[in-house]
Amino acid sequence: MQQRTVTPRFFTCSFPRCRRPSDRAGGGCNGCKRYLCFKHLSPTFRHCKQGLELDEASWWAQIDSLVDRLRARIDDDAVCKYASSLNGGRKCSVEHSNMMGCANYHARVRFHDGSRSWLLRVPRVTDFAGGPESFVEYLVVSEYATLKFLEKTTVPAPRAFGHGLCSDGSDQGIGVSFLLIEELPGKPWLDGGIPADESNQDQKAKIWSGLADIIAELARHPFPKAGSLCLDVASRIQVGPTASDRFVVLDPDGPFEGAVDYYTAWAEQYLALIADRQLYPEYPVDAYIVYLFLKENAWQLAQEEGKQAPTRVEFFLKHVDDHGDHLLLDDDDNITGVIDWQMARVVPRAEAFGPSLISVHLQAFFDGRVSLGAIRSWRIGTGDKDEKARRFFWGLGLEPQWSAALPMASAILKAFGEQREWVEWREHALREYRDDKRLRALARACPRRRPRLPRRCKEVRW
Repeated sequence: MQQRTVTPRFFTCSFPRCRRPSDRAGGGCNGCKRYLCFKHLSPTFRHCKQGLELDEASWWAQIDSLVDRLRARIDDDAVCKYASSLNGGRKCSVEHSNMMGCANYHARVRFHDGSRSWLLRVPRVTDFAGGPESFVEYLVVSEYATLKFLEKTTVPAPRAFGHGLCSDGSDQGIGVSFLLIEELPGKPWLDGGIPADESNQDQKAKIWSGLADIIAELARHPFPKAGSLCLDVASRIQVGPTASDRFVVLDPDGPFEGAVDYYTAWAEQYLALIADRQLYPEYPVDAYIVYLFLKENAWQLAQEEGKQAPTRVEFFLKHVDDHGDHLLLDDDDNITGVIDWQMARVVPRAEAFGPSLISVHLQAFFDGRVSLGAIRSWRIGTGDKDEKARRFFWGLGLEPQWSAALPMASAILKAFGEQREWVEWREHALREYRDDKRLRALARACPRRRPRLPRRCKEVRW
């Protein structure tokens, strides 16, 4: 795959006369209400507090402000009119709350006849940490298409009743892009990443049994391409571009007819964003060589696919953010729903049914160790024998500091069969990739430390 010649950006830095792209992971500042590039994110230019620097009261005040801005855009009367038209004329009202997830705000649509409530699901477009509206609208359409597909299966996903986009006027006068979906009963499972010896093993066995049934159902519905579900001009469900990644920093891309193209394109998009200083601004050189390593080893993931399905290439729907709280449980630990399908992808078999986040102890995973956090999923088939797909798509996890990313970088090398430790491998990689133009440009722009450099890069300051 060729390198990208033009790198899209979510936003341009808000600093006067700056034309750099904003940082996609941390450049949106709700404190000072600006988009900032890698340079203007530094304390020299930025004096507000954000994220972990905020105390609890300040953090909640910021969330309340985001919710208030979203509410101001939502026309409740239009919501009720549209919901009633989709539900046999039943009268309803909108109940607002602070139900704000990482990427969406939810308001409850309660019907006066006592029938099951719906949810108005609205992307956080008023959030400076979010994405541009065109990008967000694709996520809305893709999630709607995914939920409509799931209605034809036995997977207990919310039914989707309607959706609308601001850009084409299909928002029904509501004022925001949205989904209207069924509100499912149950509470999120919050123990998915706790080791089995630290939680109720009988509970986990029952939940994993139910999850195995769901995955087995998804295995009955293959697709011919990799990507994400979307709608064609006739509103038919088809496989279209991928709806970003679980960190919501990638642009839609694809679809792809082969596993190698799919994996390679994912890594290439990260490389382009790192080179353009839109991701990993604190350690771009180290991040770049890690993702270049992943790109060059994409064939290993495709090879795993060939082992499992040697006669034909098939792709299957996968929930991307599958770390436990996407499952709703009743009081008897039965799975009543699978929610949050926003970035769902249609992926190769080995990824769809291989190791996922729900089957790992997350802290051990962040520390670069393989530590199963759930009873082995023997009914699912592939179990947790291979870390490749899980490490590939987690990457460096958008960690802002290299000290936190280093264990994950080392784990990536190990998962793909590299025996050298990080320091030794890094020296090798700098020699191996010395002719990469984007790497050389990053090296010139990052005067941090001066390693032993190979010829032609001798003048570079790191």
